[in-house]
Amino acid sequence: MDSTGISFTALFTGQVWYESGISNRFFTSPKGRLLYKTLRPFDRLADSIIGITLHDMLIQRHQIMDHRIDGLIKTQGVSQILEIACGYSPRGYTLSRKYPDLKYVEADLPHMAERKRALLQANHGFGPDHQVVGCDVFEFGAPYGLDYVMEEVLDPDRPTILVTEGLVNYFHLDDISQVWQRLAQLGRVYPKAWYITDLVYNFGKHLIPGAVAAGSKMLSLATRANVNLHFNNRDEIQRGFLECGFTDVQIHRPEDFVNHLPIPMGKSKSVVRVVESQIHAP
Repeated sequence: MDSTGISFTALFTGQVWYESGISNRFFTSPKGRLLYKTLRPFDRLADSIIGITLHDMLIQRHQIMDHRIDGLIKTQGVSQILEIACGYSPRGYTLSRKYPDLKYVEADLPHMAERKRALLQANHGFGPDHQVVGCDVFEFGAPYGLDYVMEEVLDPDRPTILVTEGLVNYFHLDDISQVWQRLAQLGRVYPKAWYITDLVYNFGKHLIPGAVAAGSKMLSLATRANVNLHFNNRDEIQRGFLECGFTDVQIHRPEDFVNHLPIPMGKSKSVVRVVESQIHAP
């Protein structure tokens, strides 16, 4: 799988999180700051096409995911988190300090994991039980296979959350569905487990003819990667995750949290969805 576009977006997304006050400066770079400025025209284009900016979409998904993760830690006793394709996410840095007993594992492609590890080491960013490992969700076995990482690094006795943010829409549905099926299967070893992810659904029905193609193309150009819109509505999202082996699928909209979280909202309804699914032991 070609993941170069995802590495590119890690720089931009890291800068967006910092500019929005939810990350640390050491997760940014001159290249990230340049990308942030360069992509502002795409944000204006997104606003004109789908009524919301890419910047706001990134903040919407992150705020909702943080809120739900925090809730599961507090109410369900979650004590272990694996964040896959972590990029420059500040989540491990933040939560490992807020919850010292939390085991937090960040995983990404080997070159990205090496960068993240070096940044955390240089800035005293590791929490008490916090590590960064190399992982490729499409590989099997040692040293970077998803199965190997989950079996060798995680504790099977802990209630666990598996997280992917900003990953799903870069792959065709058949490919990402294979990843979901493996997560649902591998997650059954834990006493309680959840999978939390985000996606952009197919917003074509809400726009004038041709606008969805333009919007998708705009997102692809902005991220330098193909953007795939897999589902047309809530029912399709729920059915897709259930078919992959998840249960109790909840679909969260940014509009549902405007009274509880500092979520930016655009001129039209958001196309961002956060999916929270349970994984039941056999």
